[in-house]
Amino acid sequence: MKKILYILIAIIAGGLLAFLMNLPSDNTQKISDQSNITCDLNTQNCSIEHNGDQISFSFYPRPLEAMVPLTLKVDGLKHNYKNLNARIYGLNMDMGTIKANLENRGSLYIGSVVLSSCVVEVMNYRLELYDGDKQLGIYIDFNLKI
Repeated sequence: MKKILYILIAIIAGGLLAFLMNLPSDNTQKISDQSNITCDLNTQNCSIEHNGDQISFSFYPRPLEAMVPLTLKVDGLKHNYKNLNARIYGLNMDMGTIKANLENRGSLYIGSVVLSSCVVEVMNYRLELYDGDKQLGIYIDFNLKI
């Protein structure tokens, strides 16, 4: 009787664990399509419009590679942020959140980041800007081809 009880508890716990692991985290929205990806950061600078301002994003070197240090540049921000950081997270797979602190250099904010690798051929990422822990509502989606 004890064996049956232990087996039932293990099955219930396993099912609960599988369910909890499939829930999206607070800051990650699961997006299966690429409708928000309109520019290729692998080959060019990409800009978005936010509150009437053009904000430009770029990575160097190009094309983007996983597990290689990249320089991220953000241009066009009108506000002088003291604790600006970028958070990069997967849209088609949960790869955790990659955080890069951005340093103000005149009209640019610059930081260093290493993108995670994955087993999927094309990884969809979202790069979102924060001031400390406060979301600014400024983001851009991009692909990383493995």
